[in-house]
Amino acid sequence: MRALLLILAFIPTAISCVSQEPSAPYAAVQTRPVGGRAVFHGDEVIAPYEPTPALVTKVTQVPRAKFPVIDVHCHWSARQEPEALLAAMDERNVAYAVNLSGGSGGRLAQTLATFDPAKYPRLITFANIDYSGLDRPEFAEEVRAYLADAKRRGVKGVKIAKNLGLTVKDASGKLVPIDDLRLDPMWAAAGELGLPVLVHSADPVAFFQPVDETNERWLQLRRHPDWSFYGPEYPKREEILAQFDRVVEKHPGTTFIAAHLGNYAEDMARLGERLEKYPNLYADISAREAEWGRQPYTARKFFIQYADRLLFGTDRYPGREDQPRYRIYFRMLETDDEYFDYYEHPYPPTGEWKVYGLFLPDDVLKKVYHDNAAKLLGLPVL
Repeated sequence: MRALLLILAFIPTAISCVSQEPSAPYAAVQTRPVGGRAVFHGDEVIAPYEPTPALVTKVTQVPRAKFPVIDVHCHWSARQEPEALLAAMDERNVAYAVNLSGGSGGRLAQTLATFDPAKYPRLITFANIDYSGLDRPEFAEEVRAYLADAKRRGVKGVKIAKNLGLTVKDASGKLVPIDDLRLDPMWAAAGELGLPVLVHSADPVAFFQPVDETNERWLQLRRHPDWSFYGPEYPKREEILAQFDRVVEKHPGTTFIAAHLGNYAEDMARLGERLEKYPNLYADISAREAEWGRQPYTARKFFIQYADRLLFGTDRYPGREDQPRYRIYFRMLETDDEYFDYYEHPYPPTGEWKVYGLFLPDDVLKKVYHDNAAKLLGLPVL
């Protein structure tokens, strides 16, 4: 009879969720203080399980981008020092960085005071939206005035977080869809003011699936159970994405940026269909390197085909501390390196696979790194 082979992440938060009454070999592994993965083969246990690939492959270090970069998907707080951010950006050849966590109301005022657009034009702020007034008749007028004032103070765009369509509710307790009619004035005002709107709609496919042995992000969701949106209390992923599509179609005069490859990184052809259909739609590549990096043939063709519609982003920020995601992204976009980690952690943060470089042509790199975002934000192109 064939012995059972099971691979798990040996992480305390993950292990505690598996079983309250583990088998003897499993219980033995639980007592180990080491992190990493464990392999079970019958009663034999190997932990930590860290096989070293025998492949001899090229390793290219890319600490700086080949061309100046605009990172359109960053998050930092007012506690960060502007000068430290700029110094880190210079080290990585990041020309501009966009803070999507600008806030609204008093928080936005604090952000703009700390990162004064006149003093720090390379540190760009996007405003956020307060939906608490959505039920008031004055909401349309208020949101228009708010966005106009934000632009006067130097804000260059609007960020819509994934809670819209997923968890935001109105005063009656009803879930607010992305295409709620009460939000039409917001989308229209952004277009009239020339403010691009970066929208995070839905999440990866796995986050809407059962967290079981078939879920390829089981390890990640066991570490972050609150990231799972599977169940009757949440809308379906496809419906959330369809809501965003309807908004993009309804407001052709507004420029939309779909965060994280529109959350179509597992099916890039479907994102391509949307880019073909909606000329006012763009997409950033942030925080989906594990997806586009494991399908290099498809991803390379996609990046070249839609070179005018993709924007560089990391979902991090270029702080003084080391940011491996920049080095990994530069390596993935610029080199033809094969079969390497998309992370620098003891365990895979997303899934247990490797990634490959896309070795994009220079003209494509310039557009994705810089020029596409520059055109949307009113900045000089290369």
